[in-house]
Amino acid sequence: MKHDLGPQLAPSPLPTYPEELESVQRQALRTACLLAAALIVAFSALDRAVAPEHWLSLLFVRLAAAGLLLLLERRLRRPGTRTLRIVAAAAFVLSVTLEAGIFATGGIQSPYVYAVLLIVAGGSIMLPLRPRQALVLHAEMLAITVLPLLALVQGREDALELGTRASFLLCASLLGVTGAAVQDRLRRREHQARAEFARHVGLVHLGTLAGGLAHELANPLTSVSLELDSIDALVEPGEHTDHLRNAQQGLARMRSILEAMRRGARFSDGDQREVDLLLEIEEALVLLQGRLKHHVELVRDFGEVPPVRCQPTLLGQVLVNLVVNAADALRDRPGARLCLRTRRLDGDALIEVQDNGPGVPANLRDRIFEPFFSTKGEGGNGLGLWISAEIARLHGGDLTLTEAPGGGSIFRLSLPLTPPPN
Repeated sequence: MKHDLGPQLAPSPLPTYPEELESVQRQALRTACLLAAALIVAFSALDRAVAPEHWLSLLFVRLAAAGLLLLLERRLRRPGTRTLRIVAAAAFVLSVTLEAGIFATGGIQSPYVYAVLLIVAGGSIMLPLRPRQALVLHAEMLAITVLPLLALVQGREDALELGTRASFLLCASLLGVTGAAVQDRLRRREHQARAEFARHVGLVHLGTLAGGLAHELANPLTSVSLELDSIDALVEPGEHTDHLRNAQQGLARMRSILEAMRRGARFSDGDQREVDLLLEIEEALVLLQGRLKHHVELVRDFGEVPPVRCQPTLLGQVLVNLVVNAADALRDRPGARLCLRTRRLDGDALIEVQDNGPGVPANLRDRIFEPFFSTKGEGGNGLGLWISAEIARLHGGDLTLTEAPGGGSIFRLSLPLTPPPN
């Protein structure tokens, strides 16, 4: 199944989610290293109260650990530094320092055993980690701080004490990993929304540029076309005739593309106008011809449909989304067939995009128009069909999905022939 809610029509100007997350992690980790370096030295005051005989030795350990954390913070300023390695190194420094305090202040009975919760909570709150990163971090901290204490167990009472404290730490780690998964999902959705918004803003500017480019190129192309017609009228039929015909056909193709660019440059100005649906469909196909040619059998089944009042640019976006989705579903599929159909039904104009691909499973059809729901994983942003459905509703219509006879999908766009009241 290759239907997706967000076909990649144009790249987003924003960095990818992994790139953005890496940058945020580096900044958060630098702050965490600086804060941890200060706190780890401050705890020497508690060492003096709990274990005065080991105070100086623990102070030396804490100063060394603070120095290492400051070095890690400086390392993070260098481009290309692997953030996950620095996270693991910082967790190692903190865990070893804490373990030294545990052994110096009573071992299993030490109050510092629970201080592992500070590292767990601090890492979960300050660092935007992926679930796998959080799992590695917490496993490292628990292994360093809990496993060495097994050597100090000398009876049932020690075993119970260590088991009780370890269970608290394990639960805290499970909460940390689960929280990281939830937050990572929310961050990913937020990034997808921002990326989609930025992509559409970029398309607005690109459309404006395309409109100006189409206008500037129209006159030179007309001049070249007239010159070719003049040459065609002067030369005798012969070996040059085919070359002239090919050049004229190429110019006609360029003019059709420029006309589609010019019409597509009228980005959502809020004005609705009478639109010929067949013309809008053909212009969408012109823009996607390179994607469909030689890969998909294209079938046009156009019935009589009167003009529809709508915003043509928004309608074009819906048509492009639906055709691209269908083309993606038919990728590398033998006998790929895409049918575009128009008809009139009960006061509505219908546009159907039907493919003979694998279709959408029944259990996903109710979710296919939800924002951020994607069947392509990282390959889709999960917003294309949702935006298309919202555009249909904006015009008083609807966008639905049904199973095609014999397999595949039919996306049906309905638009009222009479505009809805304001």
